[in-house]
Amino acid sequence: MSTHSLRDLRMQLGAIVRGVAATGEEAIITDSGSEVAVIISMADYERLHEHADLIDALRLRDMRAADYTAMSMSDMLDQLGVDPAELLAS
Repeated sequence: MSTHSLRDLRMQLGAIVRGVAATGEEAIITDSGSEVAVIISMADYERLHEHADLIDALRLRDMRAADYTAMSMSDMLDQLGVDPAELLAS
């Protein structure tokens, strides 16, 4: 992992991106000493999205398998703390 300030990034963007692509090693970007962003390889990006899709599918499966009870709209609005009159007025 390498770390670069925004100033470095402006001057060396091409070299930093090519390095990330070639090595798969991410580059942390800092602004005034605080980490604000990261550059990752396309392969890592695709893996992250595959994992996110898998987690979403598992969560959806679990939600579909769980028991649930239906409630009226007024009960739902009450639990959410929403005033029906304000909702209709908007």
